[in-house]
Amino acid sequence: MSYSASIITPDGFDFELVYHPIPSSTPPQPVVRRHNDHHMADIMLSAQATQFLCAGTAASISSFLYNPLDCLRIRWQVAPDAVTDTSGGLLRYGSQIVRSEGLVSGLWRPGLAANVSGMFLSAAIRFSSYEHVRDGLITRYDGDDDNDDGSSGSSKHGGHMVAAGLVCGAFAYFVTAPLHLLKTLRQAEKGRPGMDVWGKMSEANNVIKGTAPVSLRGALFTAGQMIGYDGLKTAAKARGFEDGPYLHLLSSVAASFGASFLSAPADLLVARYMSMATKGDRLLVCVKEIYDERGIKGFWRGWSISFLRLTPVMITYSTLYEQFRYKMGLGYLN
Repeated sequence: MSYSASIITPDGFDFELVYHPIPSSTPPQPVVRRHNDHHMADIMLSAQATQFLCAGTAASISSFLYNPLDCLRIRWQVAPDAVTDTSGGLLRYGSQIVRSEGLVSGLWRPGLAANVSGMFLSAAIRFSSYEHVRDGLITRYDGDDDNDDGSSGSSKHGGHMVAAGLVCGAFAYFVTAPLHLLKTLRQAEKGRPGMDVWGKMSEANNVIKGTAPVSLRGALFTAGQMIGYDGLKTAAKARGFEDGPYLHLLSSVAASFGASFLSAPADLLVARYMSMATKGDRLLVCVKEIYDERGIKGFWRGWSISFLRLTPVMITYSTLYEQFRYKMGLGYLN
């Protein structure tokens, strides 16, 4: 049996989205048929393109919903100690922002457009390539030992997940670095009103130097995310757990912990470096400043905030992504 749905665009074109049943374990592939002038064109939407759209859409929704938490984290990281070390800590700091500036103006709007667009692209690139890179590493270094469903999961281990996460994360965040930098500057600007956002972004030197910590952050973030999410799913399924929403929820918490912990130093470095006032400041100067202030533990300043912020983000993102994949015929992330 085939499933179809007709769509008529405002300019009069009639499209039909058709799902054809395909034998064996191969997921059904969506086909778009255009009916005009008595001819038909079939456009096959590949599995990787479907992954790209599913991941990007899920990331856009989650980043839109939780931008206030991200903005609060950035403002907390770049604010002077005299402001952030008041009694009450983060909660009091956040409540002061809401009372004085409003939720939308103070926390939701800053950096929203750059955050949504940057996360759409970075998540789409990372998740549409992760499984291919991971399984390629398995095949190259551990042989081609396929499961019944065609995946290389029987010999999959944490090293493959971390390595694939590092590669995919570094590349995705390198490509989208300007958007992430703009998002960070827009959010930090609310905590340091005198900062010239567009002046910093217009200087190619600032963007180039800022790309390094952003790419490092993306690599570490994705490696932690994948070892937490893919790692827990793999271990749980090997022990008989069913792959479904409950497992996705638990794996999301593990992904949040891994991603926030591994990426915390680079995360703080990006926020502090891009908000430094002097144009001559260098990345190594920023590293030394953080170390002199609080020692090695200073690089994990705001880590608990990141974990608390990321947990609902990961739950929302992973649940949406898995369900989008499932509804589009790709099945759950294997």
